[in-house]
Amino acid sequence: MRKCYIAFLLCFSTYLQAQTPNRDIAPEDAAFNANYSSRTIPKVTGKLLNMTAEELRNFSITYTIVTPFAKSQVKKITSPKPDGSFSLALDYPLPYQQIWFSAGNFYAGLYANKDLYLELDMKKINAAKEVNFNGDGVIYLGTDGPLNIYLNNFVLFKRSEQLELSSKINALIYSSQLPAESILPDFNALFDSLNRIQDSYIAANPSPYQWILENEGHSDYYGEIITKYVGKIMDDALWQKIIQFKPYLVSNSSANLYRNIAFYIKFFPNTRIMVSWKDIASLPDLKYSEKLIIDSLKKSESMQPLSPYTSENIKKWTKQLNPRIQKLSFEKSLARNIHVMDSMFSPAKADYLKFQLVESTDINEQELAFTKILHSMHTPWSKAVLENEYALTVNKVNEINKTLAQSKGGKLNNRFGKSLVQTSFGATLYKTSDSKALDFITKLKQNFPGKAIIIDRWATWCGPCLNEMPHSKELVETSKDLPVVFVYLCTINNSSEEKWKSKIVEIKQPGTHFLINEELDADISKYFSFSGYPGYAFIDKTGTYKPGALKWIYEIENRESLLTLINK
Repeated sequence: MRKCYIAFLLCFSTYLQAQTPNRDIAPEDAAFNANYSSRTIPKVTGKLLNMTAEELRNFSITYTIVTPFAKSQVKKITSPKPDGSFSLALDYPLPYQQIWFSAGNFYAGLYANKDLYLELDMKKINAAKEVNFNGDGVIYLGTDGPLNIYLNNFVLFKRSEQLELSSKINALIYSSQLPAESILPDFNALFDSLNRIQDSYIAANPSPYQWILENEGHSDYYGEIITKYVGKIMDDALWQKIIQFKPYLVSNSSANLYRNIAFYIKFFPNTRIMVSWKDIASLPDLKYSEKLIIDSLKKSESMQPLSPYTSENIKKWTKQLNPRIQKLSFEKSLARNIHVMDSMFSPAKADYLKFQLVESTDINEQELAFTKILHSMHTPWSKAVLENEYALTVNKVNEINKTLAQSKGGKLNNRFGKSLVQTSFGATLYKTSDSKALDFITKLKQNFPGKAIIIDRWATWCGPCLNEMPHSKELVETSKDLPVVFVYLCTINNSSEEKWKSKIVEIKQPGTHFLINEELDADISKYFSFSGYPGYAFIDKTGTYKPGALKWIYEIENRESLLTLINK
């Protein structure tokens, strides 16, 4: 097996060398710093044809930009102008940015490097009922037009075969309990089949952009196989190939690769950071109450388990110190990961990878991460981008809290109108017409004065969301006398009002439910930094948003834990 493995790597290496572009610079290259300062943000515009003025007024375009950050996607909404023209807002002058674009019955992955103009004949698209990636009624123009034609046509090339192979790869990676060495022959064989499809497309469609297909293929290969080594030691030959490889796009494939490299580093065997109450005992800024708990824990080590030094009390005391323990653990883990990246990669690549280390939703942990990472950065462009991301995060939190502070309470449920349904199991259902997060948040605060608000963003098709619901249901039922309300926001994306109602009735989920449109879903995602479904947010009794106070519903173990959260 090892001979086969090494032979594959050698073959893969030759293939890699052949596909590297001559003129383009990867974001992880040192030379990209100068390139970044001379680049402009890619321009993506277009026009919707054959739509009435009324249709255009009620039409929305949804697009999701892939980013190099831990939150790898940013969802946005735009509306066409009266003449049907539209533009997409990108945030940074990065190369080959992938954008998942949806306009009515048309869906595609766009690629923005310089400028792209997209013309959509909605009459033809609607007649076909569904047009994906390319087809009748779709015209790609501008400097990036040929690139988008080439890449989207490849998605459609032998589509069923590509999807079947991708499905088998996912099943092999994520369903198999076998070690990487055992699945590697089958894994390589599946990628060989994908490469043959790619080669046949390239042979039939010669293009200066074929190197992009090859580069993306390598990102996919390395990004998938590395997941089988998280928490284990990877074969050095494979690890060296991953280190040497450069993605040239800011795409799903490259984002997945960088994210998984970061995971591999974080969970490398025998390097995990372990912190206990003993590690915080010498901290200079301990509170008096914390010092008393530590003194009790010290005494418990030398005494028999007699009252008050019972195992239950020791466990309780240690739990009271958890915020301190978690903070120190976070600091040490962050310092370790920064050190490993700096020692293992070139300065420019290490800095690009450090974007993956800002993954916490807790605003205090974010501040610490941004500060530590910025201090360690060598590359001006990476540092400038990270500083901007932090400023945007702080501004969003401040904007939410300013809105909450200006909201005034009132009579319960008088601002959302009449409910659609009120069930016997305690669920109240609304369909909101709001499209702005801050307007909706204002109404929430006004409707529930003096109460903490737990926001649960979910989808009818989201497995992890539904897995959390039974525990959430139990919390709602055991907290009816507490100053807290559970608010469930379900996206209508890929769902419907009937599916939403049916799912709530099926699981008998009590609480206050809202079916939200895509505009509101995207805006809420932006303000609360949700990266997917489910997403949770906590607003305390005073009307202050507490970023990171609630990451998962299961973190609220019981009524006692909920009380602790409410009274913080």
